[in-house]
Amino acid sequence: MDEIPPSLEYQSTMSRLEGAKRTSSRGTDFWFAREIQELLGYDDWRNFAGVVERAATSLQSAGVSPSHHIVETTTMMGVGKSAQRRAADFFLSRAACYLIAMNGDPAKVEIAAAQAYFAVTTRAKEVEDEIGPDEKRLELREKVTDSFKAVSRAAHNAGVPSPKLGVFHDARYQGLYGASRRDVMRSKGLGEKDNPFDRMGALELSANDFQMNLAAETMRSEGIKGEAAAIRKNKQVAEKVRKTMIDSGSPPPEELPVAEPIKNVRKRLVAKADKRGIT
Repeated sequence: MDEIPPSLEYQSTMSRLEGAKRTSSRGTDFWFAREIQELLGYDDWRNFAGVVERAATSLQSAGVSPSHHIVETTTMMGVGKSAQRRAADFFLSRAACYLIAMNGDPAKVEIAAAQAYFAVTTRAKEVEDEIGPDEKRLELREKVTDSFKAVSRAAHNAGVPSPKLGVFHDARYQGLYGASRRDVMRSKGLGEKDNPFDRMGALELSANDFQMNLAAETMRSEGIKGEAAAIRKNKQVAEKVRKTMIDSGSPPPEELPVAEPIKNVRKRLVAKADKRGIT
C-alpha cells in the first residue's frame, strides 16, 4: 500500500480532531485523552500520559490550576474478544489539548496538524482567551529563569568566577541595550531591588531568553575559556541580537515599555482560573 502523503495525513488528522470534539453542558468543548492519543500518533498510553503531564506543568507554571483543564476519569477498554476493563483517561479542555500539541513530538505529522488545528479552528479565540498574553508572558518569564541559570553555568565552566558573574551578565545589557544594567533600570524607572525580568513584556523577555541561550551555546561550541573572553563573547552575542531586532523593524530593548509587575499577572491568572472549568 502506498504511503499516505503528509498533506493528506495532515488534513485527515485535523478532520478527525474536529470529529472527536465533545461539548459539555456549559457549552465548553473538550476531548477524551484516549480518543486523541491515537490521532496524535502515540501508540503507547504511558508516553502520551507523559505529554499530558507536561501540559499540566505548563499550566501550573502559568499560574493556572491544571484541574480546570485536565480532569481524571476512566473509560472502558476492550481487551480481546468481548472482554473489557476500566482504564485511566482524562477530560481535556481546548487549552489543555493546545498545550499537549505544543508539548508533543514536532517530528510527528499528527502533532503538526494538531498544532494547526487548535490554532486555526473557528473557536481559536477561546484558546487565546485561556492561553493568552498573560500566560505567554508568565511562561516566558519561567523560561528566562532557566536560561539565566544555563548561561551562568556556561560562564562558570568557561572560567568566570562567581564574584564576577555580575560583570558577565552586565555585558548582556551593554550589548543588548547599549547601556549598563544600572542605567537601563534607571531609565525605565525601576528601583534597585526590582528584578528587571519581572517588568519585561513578552518581546523583551524573548530577546533576553534568546540571547542567553545563544551565548551559552556559543561559548560551549567555540570552547571559550577565560573570564575576559567569556565576557567579551557574551557582549558580542548580545550586540548581534540587538542588531537583529533593529533590522527587523522592532524597537531596541531600551525603548520597549515597562510591563506591569509579574506578580499581578499571576494573581489575575489565578482569579481567572477559579472561574473556569470544563464540565
